Amino acid sequence: MVDKKQKVLVLEPNKVGGELGDQSVGTLKAICYDYDECRKALVTMVIIDELPFNFVEGKGLRLFSRTLQPRFDVPSRFTVMRDCLKLYVKEKERLKRALKGQRLCLTTDTWTSIQNINYMSLTTHWIDNE
Repeated sequence: MVDKKQKVLVLEPNKVGGELGDQSVGTLKAICYDYDECRKALVTMVIIDELPFNFVEGKGLRLFSRTLQPRFDVPSRFTVMRDCLKLYVKEKERLKRALKGQRLCLTTDTWTSIQNINYMSLTTHWIDNE
């Protein structure tokens, strides 16, 4: 019988590549399955890759997820949507705390593409103690 709380040793590669023949290949790390961390990673993927919420209900993702980690039950698109909103609120509060008491300079730029799609960018500059 396999203990589900048993940790697995994995080799985490160094983020900075070294010269050929470098002795420090990576770090050995003990990890265990964490459903909440998997959900956070899924939400992060949806946000970073600008995926539609119904992406998580696709057969391909479910097959991939089941193969990669059979214990991870992919949440519904509504759950992913709620998780995205929670992450947004959390990051918004973190940004508010970081910028509290700062003077900000906002610059906007708008343009229209050849396909007649409008875009706007917002750039913020500020000076902090660092």
